[in-house]
Amino acid sequence: MKKSTTIVWLLPVLSVLLLLPAIRTHGQQNSGQAGQLYELALHTEEVKGDLSEAVDLYLQVLKDNPDDRQLAAQAMLHLGLCYEKLGSDQARKTYQDVISKYSEQTEEVLRARERMDYLESYLAELYKKADQHMKQGNELFKVWEYESAIKEYENAIRLSPNTPLALNAQYCIGQTWYWAGEYDEALATLSKLREEHPHSTLAPVTELMLSQVEYAMVNDKNQAYTSTNHDEDSIVDPETGITYKKVEAFQGKRDQISYLSGGANMSPDCRFMVLENKVIPLDGSETFNLVEMDALRGIYAPDMKHAAFLADSAIWTVPVSPETGHSTGPPTKLLEGGYRFQNHVNWSPDGKQIVFTRVEKDLALDIWAMSSPDGKLKQITDSPEIEVTPCWSADGNTIAYRNGSELWLTSLDDNNKTMLLKNGGNPRRWSPDSKWLFHSNWENNHFYSMDHQNNFDIMFPEQVGNFVSFTPEGKKMLFYRSSYDDKWPLKIVSTSGGASYKPAGNVAAYGSIWLGDSKQIVVQGDNEQGNVTFKIVSLAGGDPQSIKIDDDMDGQAFPFDLLPDLKQIAFSVQREDGRKDVYLAPFSAKEGTTTGPARRIFAGWSGGAYNVTTAWSSDGKKLALSHEGDIWIVPLEGGTPLQITKTPASERWLDWSPDGKWISYKVLNQSEKTETLYVIQPDDGIPMALNHDCDRETQWSNDSKSIILFTEKELQTVSLDGKILEHILNINDLGLEMTQSPCLSPDGKHFAFVGYEDGDRSLIIKYSFDSKKITRLGDDNLFDYKYGLRWSPDGKWLSYLTYEEVKVRPEGSLWETDFDKVKQKLLSIK
Repeated sequence: MKKSTTIVWLLPVLSVLLLLPAIRTHGQQNSGQAGQLYELALHTEEVKGDLSEAVDLYLQVLKDNPDDRQLAAQAMLHLGLCYEKLGSDQARKTYQDVISKYSEQTEEVLRARERMDYLESYLAELYKKADQHMKQGNELFKVWEYESAIKEYENAIRLSPNTPLALNAQYCIGQTWYWAGEYDEALATLSKLREEHPHSTLAPVTELMLSQVEYAMVNDKNQAYTSTNHDEDSIVDPETGITYKKVEAFQGKRDQISYLSGGANMSPDCRFMVLENKVIPLDGSETFNLVEMDALRGIYAPDMKHAAFLADSAIWTVPVSPETGHSTGPPTKLLEGGYRFQNHVNWSPDGKQIVFTRVEKDLALDIWAMSSPDGKLKQITDSPEIEVTPCWSADGNTIAYRNGSELWLTSLDDNNKTMLLKNGGNPRRWSPDSKWLFHSNWENNHFYSMDHQNNFDIMFPEQVGNFVSFTPEGKKMLFYRSSYDDKWPLKIVSTSGGASYKPAGNVAAYGSIWLGDSKQIVVQGDNEQGNVTFKIVSLAGGDPQSIKIDDDMDGQAFPFDLLPDLKQIAFSVQREDGRKDVYLAPFSAKEGTTTGPARRIFAGWSGGAYNVTTAWSSDGKKLALSHEGDIWIVPLEGGTPLQITKTPASERWLDWSPDGKWISYKVLNQSEKTETLYVIQPDDGIPMALNHDCDRETQWSNDSKSIILFTEKELQTVSLDGKILEHILNINDLGLEMTQSPCLSPDGKHFAFVGYEDGDRSLIIKYSFDSKKITRLGDDNLFDYKYGLRWSPDGKWLSYLTYEEVKVRPEGSLWETDFDKVKQKLLSIK
């Protein structure tokens, strides 16, 4: 003990002895009182270790000796060293002052640059680690691991304090407390953020989040928080009498199958669930990646000796172990093209070939086969329609695929193609005996019996989820129910930056219209019966107010828009012949209801997507709509609808110019996969082509003299005679692969759009026409699908629609039922 104490006591003495030569040197260079004060500061810093006192002394040296540049440079350099040791942000600024103010003091400048470079590298590494904690926190937040998520956010703040990332982390902590139902903690966290950073980019959304918390505290209601009981282990479907048994539950790290369409499947031996590149063993062992690449659509071959996947816009295969499912060698690229988000390839029963929809620049979307060993290609179909989801029967004799809306069968070795059904779903699975084909679309499930040549509709209980596979021997059907549900929420983001915000939780939103005060949004969604509704949503939170259409219609009203003055609501009613009648009714946003009788303005409309086939003039006096592929003008104050185009093409994406003199629209060239932009004046009916290769959505300038549009590579402005007026920005320079939802700010000074980078990372880009600067918005969640951008009337907010997989129950689950029972039930129906 004495020996240790002696060593500790000697350390300061040794430090003083080592410092003496330096003190003598400085004493020779800096005579007088100034030199003595500097030596005292140096001794205080390096020997006493009192950094705060040393800072005061160095500041005094600088104050007293402005003309002694060598001494001042030395003092400022050491001032920076003290700040660095104290962990203060002042260090970098002080080193920069040495460089800029004392450039002739080469030794001190060199040392300052070295420290600057080190600090930049060190802080960049800290920021990188902090960003990783933020991302991990976001992932934990999504799966209800709220306490763990908060710890990750706190780690981000600790590593990168006093940065925008730290502020965002603090906001996320407050939001997490809210979603967990801990309102007091949420209120305290968000209130502190508002008080300490009243002018940050997060201030606007923080105010909204605080309003939502306060509403929840008063009403004891959290729109976002969901509490769900565990499913039963066995259920009997009351509609069919078929029994379903739960055979596996997925929780924690194993609960990763958030969706089934396109990217999820089960291995042929039923030992692994696969989501894109993630493999989840059913025996409870650790999950693993199929390959160490950014891969999508992973699927095992029937013999479990290979797997196929999509990556870097190409189709790949990799050898795997039949026992472990792990890859056993390097991947091999089979075919380059545009392969990313389409359904996974489908293996032949012997595992030697794959079939897929070929997606390459100069090729139509037909079905092709490829030999896995040698890459030899063979075209299977050749049709002007789009053909997708090929599915090989277990006996190898038949390939089912979808051609447009039709279900077709073919074989690999001949041209005998047969249409099975006029309106079929996507082929999903053949039964192991190849006698039954399961096919489905987004709302219906079907089995087609080859023996009976009949198509059977079937509804599975909600508790068991979507159909996944058959067991290898074909006796059981397996179903998977994810702990996630598809949600289509509305989000907003401040145009100054900051995190996104859900004003109505996970309420479904398929369209949105801002009200004039910029404090409320009308949202198109649906009700519990599945009928389309309009709801008024307050930015400050609270229960959405359903809009009531008080009219006695012979059919269900489908509201789809408000007129520009927000005083009339438009809706359609479907007729028995499948066509629609379009109506207008007076409307009060304050009362949330129609205020008078509706009147029909167009009868027998052929219909279509409303945002693509209808447009209102800015004065609210005319409606343009696409009817049977041509454009009609409907006067809203009386008069007969007028057809202004008559072409074999289908005119879509209608949009009036602000002055009401022009209509822009697009025509798709199906064979070339391009769209031509036209403008037409309703009075003379003579269309003019402005661009032959633009994206679907465009935006009129406020003066109606030009149109802003996206081509494949850039955002540009074109005049009404087709001349390019301005190359605004290059898409590739921004690292973007795709853009959509362009919109101009109300004052015409900014432009916003959704951009996609690295395939599935989406963010909102705001561009300033004056400064030419780019601002990234809405990047707190890069992996949600964003569309439908809308500026608020005051220009302070951007609303957008999105698609997410949202966790709504504690676990995913695997279910089984006897296939014989299912067949008996189906055959008893017909």
